[in-house]
Amino acid sequence: MVNKILPLAVIATSLVACQPKNLLPPPPQDAVGVTPESSDKPTSIDVSYMDLSIKPQDDFFQFANGTWCKNNPVPNTESRWGSFNELDKRNKATLKTILQTAAGSKTKSSGSQDQLLGDYYTSFTDMTVRNTVGAKPLTDRLDQIAEIKSKDELVGLIARQHQLGIESVFSFGIGQDLKDVNKNVAYWGQGGIGLPNRDYYFQENKQAIRDAYILHIQKSFQMLGDSEDDAKKKASDVFNFEKELAGAMMTPAESRLPEKTYNKLSLDQVVKAMPKLDFEVYLSKIGCEHFDSLIVGQPDFMKQINFMMEKTSFQSWNNYLSWCTINAYAGKLDEKWVKHNFDFYSGVLSGTSTMKPIDERCIEEITGSTLAELLGKAFVDKNFSVNAKNRVNTMVDNLLASFRMRIQSLDWMSDNTKKEALAKLNAIGRKLGFPDEWKSYRGLVISPVDYVANIDNCRSFAFKENLEKLHKPVNRKEWEMPAHLVNAYYHPLLNEIAFPAGIMQPPFFDENAEDAVNYGRIGMVIGHEFTHGFDDNGSKFAADGSYNDWWQDTDKQKFVSKTEILGKTFSSFCPVSDNCVNPELTMGENIADLGGLTMAYYAYTMTDDFKKNVIIDGYTPAQRFFIAYAQLWKINYTDAELKKRIATDPHSPGMYRVNGPLMNCPEFFAAFNVKPGDKMRNSDEKVAKIW
Repeated sequence: MVNKILPLAVIATSLVACQPKNLLPPPPQDAVGVTPESSDKPTSIDVSYMDLSIKPQDDFFQFANGTWCKNNPVPNTESRWGSFNELDKRNKATLKTILQTAAGSKTKSSGSQDQLLGDYYTSFTDMTVRNTVGAKPLTDRLDQIAEIKSKDELVGLIARQHQLGIESVFSFGIGQDLKDVNKNVAYWGQGGIGLPNRDYYFQENKQAIRDAYILHIQKSFQMLGDSEDDAKKKASDVFNFEKELAGAMMTPAESRLPEKTYNKLSLDQVVKAMPKLDFEVYLSKIGCEHFDSLIVGQPDFMKQINFMMEKTSFQSWNNYLSWCTINAYAGKLDEKWVKHNFDFYSGVLSGTSTMKPIDERCIEEITGSTLAELLGKAFVDKNFSVNAKNRVNTMVDNLLASFRMRIQSLDWMSDNTKKEALAKLNAIGRKLGFPDEWKSYRGLVISPVDYVANIDNCRSFAFKENLEKLHKPVNRKEWEMPAHLVNAYYHPLLNEIAFPAGIMQPPFFDENAEDAVNYGRIGMVIGHEFTHGFDDNGSKFAADGSYNDWWQDTDKQKFVSKTEILGKTFSSFCPVSDNCVNPELTMGENIADLGGLTMAYYAYTMTDDFKKNVIIDGYTPAQRFFIAYAQLWKINYTDAELKKRIATDPHSPGMYRVNGPLMNCPEFFAAFNVKPGDKMRNSDEKVAKIW
């Protein structure tokens, strides 16, 4: 699930299918209910996924998914494999057809949907042309850097790099003001490193990755013609430069806290903080309109840049900025460079051994580019169910009612804070399916024969589009993700949830599935997104979306203590030696998972299907709900990917998104007769009862 400051994305879903009777397990001892009168029943849980040698009281994830996990190792083209990947692959088949049809169209007009998507696809997938061009687009850009002779010229280079989407030195852009949510303001933050975050430069368990990264940089310079000795020196220089930057960065856990990253400074203060890097020249070079103040995410990082502009040699700056350019284009050139880039960023960091087919890689690139919304529009034209949208909308209503009742009945919250919480809950907006207004791509030029130029044009278009938001009111109709994504998010500054069309389809939401399945899956996701408005960060934003504390002090203290109890559950999860879940990084998602599960369960208990208490496949309605929930998060990881996610991802790994919340869920204890002392039940003092 994605949270906004950037959205908190749902990155998993599940695949469900009816199974023949001879695969059904015997009913658990506590299954009590009415036997269905007919064998003609809706889609239910997938019993073939389950491992009945595992007791549900010992490890519910393995109980619900153990056989599936054994039979579905991670494919060579992936770093993880789970429900999301299965559905994503099916979506890609639809998107591939869309792109190939667009590429083959003989009647597409300039600037049309088919022309932009089809020509981009053609330029990406035509490796004959890309191999002929080779590394020339990169060497042309490096030649321009070589022409720079002094530090005074570096600011202009940094500005040009940022216009082309090259991540160097720091980040800058326009976004919604946390404290004045109707306005867009300028944001400045840390950036410019080639490893996932600062911890990779310092933690002892990342040494092998650091060594591989330095070698990767060295080989890159050698591929451009440097001798081995010169390339080694440059690689060491670049790494040490990045390590100096990283030393002044906030940790991933710190970076998610608005109280640390919302630092409003005047433009004069910023200019004075970096006298050695002329920020006003930077703004002029990127074409940014004048402003009086901006939000600085990491003031100490600003001081570090100024220090390095003064003390670090010009040659080191030149090597570093050259590397930033190399790294931005390495995966966009010929087959040799694409493989080289893949070997480190997908191989070393994630444990993937084989590249995906080229059309799938193209789809992923478009999905991460400014063309994403256009691809989403094409997907909706081919693959959207109005009935699914209406039924999901009804489930949103039901989850909202469930959450409302939960807040009203909380025994730890005062009436004054409850009043504010309910006001915020009732103000949550919703976006379902796709945008009411599609964005314009007027002026974007895409060629069928010049792939790198297309990349530059898309990046420049997106950068300019972002800068144009300054001094304009916030566009509340804008979406944070494309309509084809199997994803969802809560946006605290708009106080809204969004569910793209990509998630409102089987098997994530199945119009033919029983309520236990739909509430255990997309119902839980809806509740998860609602709960993000009340997690450790979302709870800092008021009903109007502003960063504004609405809590009574004593209630806030109780809330914090409850989240700390939840954190202890997750800090005990260590899937790989010396790699444990960080509750400070994952707290928001962990709260949302527990809250979403709870809301979905109580919404499900209000349905007729639950009240009928029918046993299906030997399981009660409550049991099927929890099994469906667990099967939503079925997943396998490579060891490298698991380590990376623990270091970078605000979501806990999938198996802990099942067992962690359930260990704190009394409703689960009752459904499966989980007794005190069982592994799947925290002791009473360690059960986190929040929302």
